[in-house]
Amino acid sequence: MDGLSANNRKQPSKSSSRSNIVKWLILALQLVLAGIFLWSAVSKFMDIFTFGEILRSYKLLPDVLIKPLAILLPIAEFFVGVGLLIRPVVNYAAWGVIVLSLTFAVGLLFNYGEVLPYGCGCFGPEDAAAVGIWDVGKDVLFIALAALLLILNRKKALA
Repeated sequence: MDGLSANNRKQPSKSSSRSNIVKWLILALQLVLAGIFLWSAVSKFMDIFTFGEILRSYKLLPDVLIKPLAILLPIAEFFVGVGLLIRPVVNYAAWGVIVLSLTFAVGLLFNYGEVLPYGCGCFGPEDAAAVGIWDVGKDVLFIALAALLLILNRKKALA
């Protein structure tokens, strides 16, 4: 026996286990959001031409912006996804999630109820479908998850 009674052994404190829960929650948020944004970027890169047509179907942008944005948006999603996996830039990437998702949500709201030929196009072309609450709700959820990530990272930094 090591000479320590059960009462003398160091027990983990409640704040220590809360800290571990917060660390795991932060990691889960990072991985989920990174997976979503990387999947979205790759699905658009796989057919950049069709993604341009998806953008055109929203009827919000002049034709001159369609091609550049069809290339730049998936690149931005890719960098945000990768940034969520790199500790020093996680907060910047979380802000990227918020900005991109807010932009997408606004575009969806402008087309709410409209039948788009490729669906919302959020993860590449889909079947024609009306833009509905689920489409907008996904972006609102991503914004909420990124905001939670920022809040948890701030609390962790202050602890």
